Amino acid sequence: MPEKIWSYCEGIPDEIKVPEISVVDLFRQTADKYPERQLTEFLGKFKTYPEMDEEVNRFANSLQKLGVKKGDRIACLMPNCPQYIVAFFATNSLGAIFTAISSLYTEHEIRYQLQDSGAKVIVTLDLFLDKIRTVKDETDVEHIIVSSVADEISSVKGFLYKNVIARKNPKINNEIVYKDFIKKGENKRILTKVDAKKDIALLQYTGGTTGIMKGAMLTNYNLMAQATILPYWDIWLPARPEGQYKISGCLPMSHIFGFSTSFLWTIAVGGLLYLVPDPRKLEDVMASVSKYGIHFMFAVPILYQKIAEHPNIGKYNMTSLYMCISGGEALPKTTSEKFEAASDALLIEGYGLSESAPVTHVNPGNKDLRKVGAIGIPIPNTLAMIVDLDTQEELTEYGDIGELWVRGPSVMKGYWNSKEASDAVLVKGWLRTGDIATKDDQGFFSIVDRAKDMISVSGYKVWPKDVEEVLFAHPDINMAGVVQQKEGDKEKVKAFLVAEPGSEELSREEIKAYCKDKLAPYKVPTIIEYKDDLPRTVVGKVSRKDLRVPETAAPDMKKKVIEQK
Repeated sequence: MPEKIWSYCEGIPDEIKVPEISVVDLFRQTADKYPERQLTEFLGKFKTYPEMDEEVNRFANSLQKLGVKKGDRIACLMPNCPQYIVAFFATNSLGAIFTAISSLYTEHEIRYQLQDSGAKVIVTLDLFLDKIRTVKDETDVEHIIVSSVADEISSVKGFLYKNVIARKNPKINNEIVYKDFIKKGENKRILTKVDAKKDIALLQYTGGTTGIMKGAMLTNYNLMAQATILPYWDIWLPARPEGQYKISGCLPMSHIFGFSTSFLWTIAVGGLLYLVPDPRKLEDVMASVSKYGIHFMFAVPILYQKIAEHPNIGKYNMTSLYMCISGGEALPKTTSEKFEAASDALLIEGYGLSESAPVTHVNPGNKDLRKVGAIGIPIPNTLAMIVDLDTQEELTEYGDIGELWVRGPSVMKGYWNSKEASDAVLVKGWLRTGDIATKDDQGFFSIVDRAKDMISVSGYKVWPKDVEEVLFAHPDINMAGVVQQKEGDKEKVKAFLVAEPGSEELSREEIKAYCKDKLAPYKVPTIIEYKDDLPRTVVGKVSRKDLRVPETAAPDMKKKVIEQK
């Protein structure tokens, strides 16, 4: 058992009691406590907690009339919007299991998730109706409930949407109309008895620690642990916002990072969530922060980087931000510096994975105590240790490199329909993360890389993250992704680069000379490829899987390969 050597600031206990209730119970408690507060803002329209509570009740009662019962799976294919929140809490109130599908998924990926989960109902927008119709007959889906962006915006915007944008969308035929479904339901809370520690609330699909898309079974207790513990983290701040907290919903709630931070944290503190349906529209994100005086933001590093580098950043006032948390992949020091200079906010790095609902580590919310380049310390109720990959014994020397294992109330029940995969990552109550990490003498953990991404060059281990950090620090390089390239039985280090705007692409000789001063010879990339951009996952982190097979990831991107002669 690892020794706890990290410490929290005054006001954050080592152990925090997690209520053994369903997530909808938390929502109802908040709605009853703050009946006058607004819960969401979506494209200029606000909704209060009581309004959302009523819609949840009506939607749940209509679902029950369809025959939905405890344990059934309900799928949701939507971007961030109020209907998503209603669908989740209505599902949860019935004791059914919610599974979110990314709005960026292809028909193949949608089909797989629906088939694997066995969902009998799917809630979606008209934007995605054609995709669902294509795959429906190959799944267990019995009912499609269809909403529209127009359902949640002002009457003027709704008219424009229906008469301009919606003309491109398919008409609703045999599907159920969301608005009618809400109207027909009774405004009465459904009280389903649940065992918070056993009953699954969310089936979160992920490539996970073994590379194949699987459903992480997250119980009500797993999610309640996140909702209960994470709100304590703002106690680190020298000053906190007064009154209702305003949170940016720019992370997709279909991804566990956005679900547990932007969404659950908002509900837990009675906050106001500003929903961003498409965070790729950076000026929408910046305008929202500037217009509404948003206090907190959760996102991946690339979003912070692109905001800081945006040519129109000067048009927006970002100084209302108190604390921003980055996750999903390593936060480069230069990104942190650029964003803090542009916003005057504190940007700290955290860590988590779908299998732990997701947050396990976060840096202190304090500029003097955080460590740039580290993922931080374990959150309360959570333990972590570094384990030898071969012996599976704990490594106790500070700085030892091994696999990060975690345990705590947020660790999943297991993978859906996959006992073998579950047994491979859950060991005596510990979750094997698949990430290679180190720990220092203050209990701060740092990620070295993913175990599966390691490159073996003449018997030497090369961690892509080490090379990427060196490349990223070059003033003429804006982005970097490093993978292995196999040539026969040998592996080479291959780097994909995106040039800094306004900079010339560096030659192989220049890159090699630069790297030689900072990396061991076997770590220096021997193959360089420039691109206009790097492929990314649905949440926005660099997809090394797609970089290893670039022709399937982004065939339209410019390619310029510089190989060793």
